[in-house]
Order: sequence, then structure tokens, then C-alpha cells
Amino acid sequence: MNDKIDVVIPARDEQETIGAVISTLKLHPAIGRVIVVIDKETTDDTGIIAVDAISDNRDGWVLTPNAHGKGQCVRAGLAEVRTDHVLFCDADIRGLTYDHISLLLCNAIAGKDCMTIGVPDVPSNYPTDKLWAWRWVSGQRCVPTRLVRPLFLYGYLMETQLNLAAKHSQLPVDHEWLRGLKSDYYMSERRLQAMADDARFGIDHGIIP
Repeated sequence: MNDKIDVVIPARDEQETIGAVISTLKLHPAIGRVIVVIDKETTDDTGIIAVDAISDNRDGWVLTPNAHGKGQCVRAGLAEVRTDHVLFCDADIRGLTYDHISLLLCNAIAGKDCMTIGVPDVPSNYPTDKLWAWRWVSGQRCVPTRLVRPLFLYGYLMETQLNLAAKHSQLPVDHEWLRGLKSDYYMSERRLQAMADDARFGIDHGIIP
């Protein structure tokens, strides 16, 4: 097993949060390279801030492929991952700490073969009839790299694809509650439309049942 774990962060219009996320990740000794992938439809300074936060190619780099969609950006980042496990991290989270990262990585560091999902605090506006789903949709995950290499990760289906791949391969899943980590539940018209389009694509192409 590698001593460090690379991180892939897909990002689109996250200039308010991306810098703090990168800076916190870089402080953890078990983190390898931080690979930020900028969605081609980004219109703000996310890329500039990410470059400044990484500051040194030894710590990682910022990719700007011709990719649009969360899963597509992650696939581009995965091509640069060289570690046995990979940590996926959202760019829009707030309150990420050293201890949160340790919880996400603890199973991989201990040599346990599983997928670790870090669960943020439940947003106050999250539907109460869907509380069961909250721990399965988180973008904070430490995963054996071999699990994700063959997957055609696509859009907002990405987490569902990872869940299905873990189930199919009988890979254990561990949930770690990351107290104080905030992930907004904000369903803009743009996001709702993207999720609907992704679901339609996934069903049409057999990515999800």
C-alpha cells in the first residue's frame, strides 16, 4: 500500500470554498497530491484560487480538461491518481478539518479493504422523508482505486455508481459522521435539470438500473 492517498476534487463555480478545502487537505500527512479538476462551464475564479492554494506541483495540480459534469471531471482526475486508494472530496463543503480527513482515511491507512463515506451534518432543509439516503449521497469518499478505474463515472450519478459498484463487488462500506462539516442542500433549477438529464442518460445507457 502507498504511504499517501491522492485526492480528486471536481469543481464548478466554487470560488468561495475551494481554497479552504485545498489548504486543509494539504496539511494532512497522509494526503498525497491534491488534483483539482475544473468543469469547463465554470464562470468564476475557482481555477485561479485553486492554483494559488496548491502553489507547488509537488502537492498536486489543477486540470482544465474539456469535461462537463461531476463524474466526467472525476474521471479526468483519476487518470492522474497513482495511489492504491483515492479520496474524493467536494469543492463546496465548509468546515473541513484535520480530524475529518483522518476519519475518511483511517480504514485505508489501516489496510482495510472497504469504501469509507464521510457524512456531513444533515442540512436543516433536507427532506425528512429522505433521511435514509443522506449517508449514501455524500461526495466525501475514500475508495480503493481499483474499484473506480473501470467505471464510466457520469455526472451526479457518480455516488450511485460507486454504491452499486461496491455492492456488486461485495466491498464493505463504512460510514463516518463528520460532525461540523457543512454541505449545502441547494436545489437550483440548473442542478435539478442536470440531475434529471443525468438520470435519463444513466438509464438509457445502462449505467444505473
